[in-house]
Amino acid sequence: MLVLQAVKNAVLEEVIVVGYLYQRLERLGWSGRRIILVSAVLRGAYHTYQGMGPGLANLAMGIVFGEWYRRTRRTMPLVIAHTLLDVFAFVGYALLKSVIST
Repeated sequence: MLVLQAVKNAVLEEVIVVGYLYQRLERLGWSGRRIILVSAVLRGAYHTYQGMGPGLANLAMGIVFGEWYRRTRRTMPLVIAHTLLDVFAFVGYALLKSVIST
């Protein structure tokens, strides 16, 4: 179930927050760097419920992913990378928790 949740999160976030938002703001005449910054701040902001560290980490991830999208116009590699990050975090946390509690 955690792996499916990771895939869902990755698809929604990368397709909407990177792909769709970038194209939409570009049509409104925004510069690529401004779009990347706004997209990254948005990503970081909606992850601050996890704490400031994850919020800042997601802001940095947003800059890297946004620049990748600007150069390639492809979201699938971003979806794959995001899925792998989430799977590692979800499953790694569950495994670590079970090891510590035993």
